[in-house]
Amino acid sequence: MKSVIQTGLALLVLAGCDVAVAGNAVTPTARTAYEDVQWDIKPGGRQLAAVQGDYTKGAHIKLIRFGAGQKTPPHTHSYSYTGVVVKGQARHYEPGKPDTMTILPPGSFWMISANTPHISECLPGEDCVFATQSDGPFDVKRAH
Repeated sequence: MKSVIQTGLALLVLAGCDVAVAGNAVTPTARTAYEDVQWDIKPGGRQLAAVQGDYTKGAHIKLIRFGAGQKTPPHTHSYSYTGVVVKGQARHYEPGKPDTMTILPPGSFWMISANTPHISECLPGEDCVFATQSDGPFDVKRAH
């Protein structure tokens, strides 16, 4: 489990390496043990935790935790994002497109383009944790 978390976060840090360097200033090193992560509880029971950057203001990397069996309604985001499954089994799919309903075990990754209606789901059996990276602030808009 620890190696999956480290691999997932390393992939996201590499994908968002422009977040780590602003001009000539380099972000100082930091470490946070999983049990010390500070989670923000959001409507619907999702929990978010900033890894790098401020997910409410701009480019960022964050953790998202869903309870086992939790599923969002169809929604969109203003910015594209890339995600890695750290724990649990999930699906991040487009409604009405069965070919996008791939089951994603730990270590799997996905990408959702900006303004693409999709559903995020943690399959029953175990809570899920995802690591995601985006070049803009995180928002959620219900899709109709």
